[in-house]
Amino acid sequence: MLDGFINGMRQTIEDNAGYRRIFELLYKILPIEVGIVYVFLIITAWMKQDIGISKLILVPLVAFVGVTVIRKLIDAPRPYEVDGIEPLIPKDKHGESFPSRHVVSAMIITMAGFYMNVWIGISLAVVTVLIAVMRVVAGVHYVKDVAAGLAISIIVGVIGFFL
Repeated sequence: MLDGFINGMRQTIEDNAGYRRIFELLYKILPIEVGIVYVFLIITAWMKQDIGISKLILVPLVAFVGVTVIRKLIDAPRPYEVDGIEPLIPKDKHGESFPSRHVVSAMIITMAGFYMNVWIGISLAVVTVLIAVMRVVAGVHYVKDVAAGLAISIIVGVIGFFL
């Protein structure tokens, strides 16, 4: 069922130049927006002289470095390498598909957003889910890649920010 939904979305985007341009724009812009919000969170914590600034830097750093190492060790192939599909966003990267580092990064920043303000966290969560779905629809990750990225960041975020 999920494969049919993803393939249907993919086909709709492939068949419509306008949808494809919007998809490509959002694919590039949404991760940048999450990064901008992250910088805003750090600046806000610094201006408030909040002791939480170290958490805002260290917890995402641990998640990012940890997942980078995991990806190198597992070196899982990408959908376009295995399934013979053309990715919607041209890529020439091979392997290191599991877990999705884009999703890990966006979700750990979402957890930082929840740490600072629940409404920022909710807004970032919506964007992060969009990023995750778009990575799968684009054909650069499998659902398991983005699901693992979400799970890892939620676990690291809860431990790092809330325990």
